[in-house]
Amino acid sequence: MESALLSVLSFVTIILLGIAAARFSLIGKSADKLISTIVFKLTLPATIIHAFGTTEVAPAMLGIVLVGFACSAIPYAIAFFVTRRMDACDRPLFLFGAGGMNIGCFALPFIQAIFPASSVVTVCLIDAGNSIVVTGGSFALTKALLSGDAEGHRGRAMAKRLFSSIPFDCYIVLIAFVLLGIRVPDAVISFVEPIANANAFLSLLMLGLMTSTHVGEGKLDKLVGVLGLRVAVSLALSLAAFFLLPYDYLTRCVIATVIWAPMSALAPLYTLWCGGDHGLAGLAGTISIVLGIAAMLCVITCSGVL
Repeated sequence: MESALLSVLSFVTIILLGIAAARFSLIGKSADKLISTIVFKLTLPATIIHAFGTTEVAPAMLGIVLVGFACSAIPYAIAFFVTRRMDACDRPLFLFGAGGMNIGCFALPFIQAIFPASSVVTVCLIDAGNSIVVTGGSFALTKALLSGDAEGHRGRAMAKRLFSSIPFDCYIVLIAFVLLGIRVPDAVISFVEPIANANAFLSLLMLGLMTSTHVGEGKLDKLVGVLGLRVAVSLALSLAAFFLLPYDYLTRCVIATVIWAPMSALAPLYTLWCGGDHGLAGLAGTISIVLGIAAMLCVITCSGVL
């Protein structure tokens, strides 16, 4: 438990460093865009490859990937329905903020420190499904829906954006590898490891750089709205996972815990690319870390794992 809390403290410190760097102009104004490009095209794909290459994944367990996908897709669908009458510039905050989990940086340290080692595989499979939405699916769909493309071109535009996402392509290929019984070569794992190790730091620093600490009166309502929606949906999904999924008790505890992971570090970036308030999205992501940590500890305690 102490190890998990120390890891989380380190992650929060990195975010605060990013906020301070942006606030006091310690690095260039376009640093957030540069770092986001590095994360999206280099360190995140390397992390995905490394995770699959170092984790034994049985094809029979791939059903958990669908659970992870549902835990991100359902909140997106609910947010889409709730915000259907909002202005196009306000909707990205809710669409990217209501669902999608930052599993690698926050949920995984808790699971590793508290649950048995075998539970890490469950987390990786949840993250695989979650990442299909988080690393490309939600952005492609949102961009297509809000761009005003004609109906006939919308599907092609969405598919193009989705498959141009390098992290999404990585997941598709690696899941196919699992189904075909192909292992990622050790040489590839060793090659991507240094790049993958940089992902957590750069992702969290990017979140800090994109976080706005100024919230006007009009923005406060939106902040409370997106966080309230996220908490409500996470609570419903966590309870459903614990009581309804056909898995053993430990696996259901892991899934119910992971659902409370904070907002994806890519949410502010996608909000920016879709013309939304990325500063407010960054602040929402930072607050979701505090909420997520408290909820994850509550689930772990109530489940009797501690």
